Amino acid sequence: MPCGPWALEARSYEGSGDLVVEVHDAAGFAGGRFSWAAAPDGAVCAPSAAAPRLTLDIREPGALWLGGGSAVRLAALGRVVEEEAGAAAVADALFRTSRRPWCPDAF
Repeated sequence: MPCGPWALEARSYEGSGDLVVEVHDAAGFAGGRFSWAAAPDGAVCAPSAAAPRLTLDIREPGALWLGGGSAVRLAALGRVVEEEAGAAAVADALFRTSRRPWCPDAF
């Protein structure tokens, strides 16, 4: 996930749920299959051999991690693959934040 599974453990969550996510990284730095369980009191993300519910490229997790992106929208665009129906909606529910990400600086 963004810079590694620890990034999913470092952020806060408003809801609870779990997913097994497969991340493809052509450069070989951050790809793999990860079991991710999140709740308001914390999250755990670790390598997993379980079947993935969601598959995506390393380009996608950063936008989702900030809470402003949508896995459902990325699935509709073909950039995220739901290996199990409804997995993108679970990711959206977990990543959703009550405040949208915002940066006052223009890049």
